[in-house]
Amino acid sequence: MTTSFPEQLWKHISQARWFAGKGRGARPLALHHLDWFVRREDLAVRASVAEIGFPDGSRERYQILLSHRAERGEGFLHTTAPEDDAGVVGGVAAELPHVHDALKDPEALRALVVRLGSPAETPTWTTTVVRPVDLSGDVKVFGGEQSNTSVMVGDVAMVKFFRRLEPGANLDIAVHDALARAGVGSVATLYGWASGTLEGEQMDLAMLVEQLPGAHDGWDVATRAAASGEDFTSAAADLGRALAEIHRALSDTFPTTVLPSEELSGIMVNRLEAAAREASALEPLVPALAERFRRLAGQKVGAQRVHGDFHLGQTLLTDEGWRIIDFEGEPLKTLTERSEPDSRWRDVAGMLRSLAYATSACDDPRGEQARAWQQATQRAFLDAYLGQSSTRHLGPEDRALLDAYVADKAIYEVVYENRNRPTWVDIPLQALRSLVADNNEENRT
Repeated sequence: MTTSFPEQLWKHISQARWFAGKGRGARPLALHHLDWFVRREDLAVRASVAEIGFPDGSRERYQILLSHRAERGEGFLHTTAPEDDAGVVGGVAAELPHVHDALKDPEALRALVVRLGSPAETPTWTTTVVRPVDLSGDVKVFGGEQSNTSVMVGDVAMVKFFRRLEPGANLDIAVHDALARAGVGSVATLYGWASGTLEGEQMDLAMLVEQLPGAHDGWDVATRAAASGEDFTSAAADLGRALAEIHRALSDTFPTTVLPSEELSGIMVNRLEAAAREASALEPLVPALAERFRRLAGQKVGAQRVHGDFHLGQTLLTDEGWRIIDFEGEPLKTLTERSEPDSRWRDVAGMLRSLAYATSACDDPRGEQARAWQQATQRAFLDAYLGQSSTRHLGPEDRALLDAYVADKAIYEVVYENRNRPTWVDIPLQALRSLVADNNEENRT
């Protein structure tokens, strides 16, 4: 039996690394085409949006870039018939019957990148350029990402194609734009972006940003330092100052508010209790941790736009210092949830936990050397973030908030490790035991 174009395309999407609907009973509902990005006699390239349904009634949209050619080439997906419906194949079945994944089709990818580098507008898409950039270099798809797809252009620029599309402004674009206007130097320069319109809703399709040649992944840098016992306090302090600068700029640019602390406290207690039902090692710690969370009730909790998913993997160390990347927030949350203001301590806690995890690279992660490295590095990061010479300047309410966010993150880690890496579960458990011990010490004094 011959496979139809929609069937072949759905197979391609469902097996892609960036498709987040695996194992959830996903089924294709519709395929929408935007106007052509490129339309030549020998090549046509466009963005298509697959609408996916799930058993619970929810829907998600995913972007795939398709190229149509007269002959088969790299990234080949399907050969359409001339009589196929024009709304399905894009009206080029007769002269360009062979359909490809455009990001695996070198010529199509080159034409697509060039198109995104200049301002234009059609009824279904718009490209915006805020800073011109030379896109004449070689183009190459970066193979390490999963939720999105990035394309490197020479050593100058990077195009990030968003795969899961949501209505409204993409947070990564909005935050990069705001930070660039504020003169923040610890993020990549934003060159422009592309937006699409589907059924009256706008959604961002791609962003064009500065490439950071020679950059080193922050997680790799930190774990190497921890494993060798190399001092990392100076680098951690620089990272703390970079985050503080970003938080100040975000606070000045986006709306701020006050979180309902009773609701925040309740959410953290509920997450703790659910986690303890799954990971029994948490059970002895539940009373003390729940009490710590309940103390937040009645406290004034300032909230602003934050990174939302801050850890060493969201940082790059360049010759010019740290660069912080990926401001989309936690990928499993909705755009609305990720857009909501949160406490700045969420980002701080995320990095403190990430620095603790870096000691997993040590020969003895529980040993004295690993513990000393972790404590010194965390202290340097937090002192620099606060702009103080000592964390003793952290007020009691802020300390309670930070500890709560650290505990909340570590509880999530316990569940994750219990499911995926049971031999690592003691890393977050030790952090929680230390918080409980500190709590007991405070009560005695």
